[in-house]
Amino acid sequence: MKLLKGFVRCFSSYDPPSWSQPLELMSSGMEIGLTMLVPTIAIILIGAILPSSTTTPASINHDVLLPSSIIESFSPHASQAAHISLPPSTSIIDMSYIGRLCTMSILSPVTFDILFRHFLPIIRITLTRLVTVLGSRKYADDSAKAILSQRVREGRAKRRRGYDLYFPPKQVDKLGIKQRGKVLIPSLFFFPGFGIAHAAYSDLAARLSDEGIAVAVISLEPLRLAHKALGGGIDDIRRFLRVAGKEISKYYKDDASRLIIEWNIGGHSMGGYNSLQLAEDIMNQPEVPSVILKNKNSVSRIGSDIVVWAAGNIVDGVPNLRINKRPPLRVLVLNGSNDGIVQMSPQQKRALLSRLPKSTTELRTIKGANHSGFASYDTASKSSATFAMNGPRTISLEAQHNEACSQTIRFLLDRYK
Repeated sequence: MKLLKGFVRCFSSYDPPSWSQPLELMSSGMEIGLTMLVPTIAIILIGAILPSSTTTPASINHDVLLPSSIIESFSPHASQAAHISLPPSTSIIDMSYIGRLCTMSILSPVTFDILFRHFLPIIRITLTRLVTVLGSRKYADDSAKAILSQRVREGRAKRRRGYDLYFPPKQVDKLGIKQRGKVLIPSLFFFPGFGIAHAAYSDLAARLSDEGIAVAVISLEPLRLAHKALGGGIDDIRRFLRVAGKEISKYYKDDASRLIIEWNIGGHSMGGYNSLQLAEDIMNQPEVPSVILKNKNSVSRIGSDIVVWAAGNIVDGVPNLRINKRPPLRVLVLNGSNDGIVQMSPQQKRALLSRLPKSTTELRTIKGANHSGFASYDTASKSSATFAMNGPRTISLEAQHNEACSQTIRFLLDRYK
């Protein structure tokens, strides 16, 4: 049920007009059910249990009996049920009688009206979107799987429930990033795009980690939808801060005992929108989310950089992040010129920039790049229902990965220079 609620919240947040009426009808149907059917059934149960002239032996004082007319008044079907099957005269309570009475009340015209007029629209649109999600699942190419497997064998990556973690080289002193006597490890929580397996980002995550950036690619199974209600919320970030931070601290235990693991947030496509929405939630927190790790000398905390790949044209999905904050929030929006899904007009670009920090936002384009080129799922996912929407890539996948990583590395490490 929690997964279903999250699914509805996710899609209704991106397409309010399509979901507003079904959600309103569902809400009114629930209200009708609570105000009419539930009390009716409750009173039927109470009335059937209380003594009445048809359910008690002659020895009981009939002056204290509950008249059958009162019981019948609470359900239009009670009278019919009573004639169909009256309890034996020697028994005060007959559960089969109560069951038949409740069943007939549940199958009343009011129930069918709630079901077909109030709940059917939300069921129909939810099933339609679910079919789209399942038909749009994208799987990692063999090359991406091979990279991940190799990194795991080398000890440079770990697969955990909820994320894949890619470690930088152990020579932390080569990074030269220190704060208050502690070694700082720039890190990135990365959210996959719509329907994309998180293993499809192994090549990009490996490249980033080679340059000193720890990367946790979040698994959004089973639905693979980046949204706060489906594994991409502030509470999930707090959990990742603790478990992924602990993994990195353990990885460096022989090289550095005092670490600051600073997690920035990024994502591809739908994951990019989720990153921006998370930034708003984080800024609304009374203090920056952080976790003191077990050794008491290291801390895992949220940083102030947001990396967005292949997103931004759905301006309504971007919160207002133009807020004064220290340290200032920095945003990199990186798109492909041939992206068939993210095509922004000048008006959309202006609208997007109006919601992002004025002096610390970068909007950049990779010439010849497309939507799917920000991951590695081309070969494995050509049968996907949405694959053709990615647009034609006129540069190699290697070139797009290289440029995306170069821009991201420059952006994330600039702060520490």
